[in-house]
Amino acid sequence: MLIFTAVLGAKLLGLSAAADCRAPSDASATPSAAATSGQSADVLQTTAPVRPWKFIVLHHSATGTGDVASIDQAHRQQKDSQGRPWLGIGYHFVVGNGHAMGDGEVQATFRWREQLAGAHAGTREYNEHGIGICLIGNFEDHAPTTKQIDAARDLVRRLAERHAIPRERIVRHQEIQATACPGRQFPWEQVLLDVPPRAKGS
Repeated sequence: MLIFTAVLGAKLLGLSAAADCRAPSDASATPSAAATSGQSADVLQTTAPVRPWKFIVLHHSATGTGDVASIDQAHRQQKDSQGRPWLGIGYHFVVGNGHAMGDGEVQATFRWREQLAGAHAGTREYNEHGIGICLIGNFEDHAPTTKQIDAARDLVRRLAERHAIPRERIVRHQEIQATACPGRQFPWEQVLLDVPPRAKGS
């Protein structure tokens, strides 16, 4: 998750931050030269052979503001379970809330464009095969904006259709890790509204 100095300090002191859903990564630490921000005409466009995606994992940033660049900067300070530095932002997509990014703006990160494993779930299986989507905001305190919900719903639908991911494999971070993420006010049913119970052909 997006981590600012106060939250990081609390973690170092052994204090708990209920809304912080940051998770360790098992992803490779091979450096990448790709840009970490920017949005193409088709946000799902990639520059590499498509990875065999099995899951979609939804997160919140646990902060009031943020964008791809700021999350990338924070995540580059993290290390994986082998002590290697993260490549950068651990998510594949970020959905803005109008603070630092447009309200409802969706940006793909280098992990999506290069079809790399994520560093967002805290488990190898969900990092390797799970598409990480982070909505900016702290949804323990408030709900996402209407535009964020609409954008997330559309993004989830498109990803589920394109990669034949059924509804039961679209999960909140809290379902696979001990965390509050994406927060108690995250509108789960609304985000899944356009995803059929089973993927086509399954």
